[in-house]
Amino acid sequence: MLQVLRKAEMSLLTAVLKAERSLGMGGRFRPPAPIAVRVTSRPLRSAAVLAVPLAALGGSTFGAFTDGTRFLQAVLLGAGMTLFFALLLRLERLSQLHYERVGYDPAARPFVHRPRTGGPGRTLARLSVRWGVLTVVFWGVERAKGAPVSWLFSGVAMALVLLVIVAISYLAERRRRRSRPPTG
Repeated sequence: MLQVLRKAEMSLLTAVLKAERSLGMGGRFRPPAPIAVRVTSRPLRSAAVLAVPLAALGGSTFGAFTDGTRFLQAVLLGAGMTLFFALLLRLERLSQLHYERVGYDPAARPFVHRPRTGGPGRTLARLSVRWGVLTVVFWGVERAKGAPVSWLFSGVAMALVLLVIVAISYLAERRRRRSRPPTG
């Protein structure tokens, strides 16, 4: 049984390393931070520290502290999240060990995400996706609380919330640009 788990673990590690190489993130340029090594050295403990508060928050959202069945669902949600996070942390630790064994590539440039500048279509698509996700989450949370909420109300409310968020970020960016000295 242990050999089967080891083979599955190694095949997952191989897939992660291939994905890193195909995304241009392979060949780590420096060792991980000490906190990253510490967190990944005990994956189950670190995953439990992360998943238990999330499960408690999720349980309180759908009333798990008043109903036994829902409490059991919240406990199973926490256990599932713990196992998922532990798997991810274990894979990260294995990739850290792989790069320690192979060696770090100081010539490799660090991966820096640079957002592509796009036209209004890209911005509109991004806002539409965010609006859709916010609408579904708001509707689901309100339904779980027992409040009869329509899709129309959820959509309009989240459009207003998104409008406020975009306006605040626009004003903050405008203020930041004004405070910078002109380059040239």
